Amino acid sequence: MGLLNRWIESLDYEFQVLQSCTRHQSPHSTCSKCIESCSAGAISLKNGKPIISKEQCTECGDCIVTCPVQAVEGFFPKRTIIHNQFIVDNDRPPALRELLGYYKKGVTELVCEQGELNVDWQLKLAEANEMLEKLGEAPFSVRYNQVELQEETYTRRALFSIWKKEAQSTMKQMAPAKWRFNHEDLDIAQSFPNYQFAEIMINTSKCTLCKACQMLCPKKCLQITDTHFTISAQACSGCLLCQDICPEKAIIVKEQISLAKGIVHSLYENECKTCKKSFQTLSEHDEKCIICRKKEEFGVFL
Repeated sequence: MGLLNRWIESLDYEFQVLQSCTRHQSPHSTCSKCIESCSAGAISLKNGKPIISKEQCTECGDCIVTCPVQAVEGFFPKRTIIHNQFIVDNDRPPALRELLGYYKKGVTELVCEQGELNVDWQLKLAEANEMLEKLGEAPFSVRYNQVELQEETYTRRALFSIWKKEAQSTMKQMAPAKWRFNHEDLDIAQSFPNYQFAEIMINTSKCTLCKACQMLCPKKCLQITDTHFTISAQACSGCLLCQDICPEKAIIVKEQISLAKGIVHSLYENECKTCKKSFQTLSEHDEKCIICRKKEEFGVFL
């Protein structure tokens, strides 16, 4: 690695959890994927929100990859990519979503210089190729040979002419640092627009059309109008926030790969048999509005 690359590496900023984290959006969020993924134990909850210990963080990037709403900001460990080939060093392989991110950027071949892939790499490659098959894509290919690495040389004057305030854009433009994409590049739904990675199911007999799910869904998968309740799960990343915050427990999210599709539920305008007021509902045969149902449920009568 050239002198300039080593200098740029030293400018990486520290990992941090952004306000877009579901636990920042609602105290009802149960997401703990970043905590579960951190083998160093560097992430903990403070007042219900995840924080990253600077002293314990090893910058492995696992929390960035596992966050369903891309709310962890940072850079991945250095990867060696030459001519759209991922050079395998036989250390721990990247996470599945990171590998798929490289794949959609054109990195479809792995080059192993050490005889064979270790067990961890074999398992990760099998997992990635299985998902690619479900997505209608060709698998990663593997080649076993030596690749000549080219050093970059720069004059001392050229090195110090780069200001630190410009370092972030410089890192993204220079190979191989340009492949170290940030948190926003891990939304695989954007890379595979014809597929969805989760299914969102609504219990129409429980839903009261309170619109809490619509207001808090970070991917805007749920839309309620005057006439329809539309579910577009293509962008869903499985954060489960809609499921967590639904007061009626009317939403279930299941992670699975399928062709992208929209589901449209019709809304009905019924008259409450108790208070005689009109109300909207997803159930054509619903006879009572939510207010009267709640009063009846808690033993409060008109």
